[in-house]
Amino acid sequence: MPGVDPSLIPKVKPFTATWHTSPYPFISPTRPALSAAGRNIVITGGATGIGLAVAQSFARAGASSVSIIGRRLDKLTAAIPLILAAAPDPSAVKVHYEQADLISRDQATRAFTKITTALGPDSKIDVLVSNAGPDPAAIAGVTATVTDDNLWEAYKSTVLQAVHAIQAWLRFCPSGSGVLISTNTCFAHFPPVPGFGMYSIARATLLKFTDYVQVEHPHVRVVSTQPGWVATAANGFQKEAPDDAELPGNFYVWLASEEAGFLKGKFVWANWDAEELVARRGEIEGTKVLTMVLKGVDDNE
Repeated sequence: MPGVDPSLIPKVKPFTATWHTSPYPFISPTRPALSAAGRNIVITGGATGIGLAVAQSFARAGASSVSIIGRRLDKLTAAIPLILAAAPDPSAVKVHYEQADLISRDQATRAFTKITTALGPDSKIDVLVSNAGPDPAAIAGVTATVTDDNLWEAYKSTVLQAVHAIQAWLRFCPSGSGVLISTNTCFAHFPPVPGFGMYSIARATLLKFTDYVQVEHPHVRVVSTQPGWVATAANGFQKEAPDDAELPGNFYVWLASEEAGFLKGKFVWANWDAEELVARRGEIEGTKVLTMVLKGVDDNE
């Protein structure tokens, strides 16, 4: 991570025995059990990086529509042919974009309204991938010297964007089958890493917000994810980043499927093996496993 001493990053204890850095057959969007046929998908921050990979994977899974929201018009228009090219039949999928700054509630609401209007009367958004977020390096800082501007930037770019997108989506999601996938980060639950406080507390706030979305809207399925360490523009295309963007792209398609329904309300890593997670369903479903709790107090079943 930029600006952080690697020796200070906590060592990861994988939840599954198998650790992935690239796509694998079980989460392939072409696997019939993961078909997105008949579903409308919206991805915020969907024009580049991980968001674009997610959009392409849902197109490969046969989604009825894939819509992306972002701030930069040039990136949005450039992404459309890439998403269409990923579809088995480009003529069978609607690919749409809306330019919006999600820090503005009005722009967020307008974007979702325009998407559903474009999809047709009474259309619903089956899956929201809330993926828009900040550059971690831009909001790094230590507690003694962090400014009001730093702190507010962390919250605007991390929390406020997601809140506005999720609130807008809740107006258009289908009752009983809507899925919210919230791109988060391991820094939401890691022990403190010096110099990364503003980013971490904003991400932890986002995780708590999505926990409340789940509790207050039990008719939808919410899952938060650490998408992996992927070289993107946000981190300067770090050469040491080991993960392929297609890994979270495909993993998100699996998360949206009924096969992953037992992960409702959980936090998962895209690097974990999905088949092993399914095998451990009994350990995970209906428990506090894979949730953020105060160990020794909140983890008592």
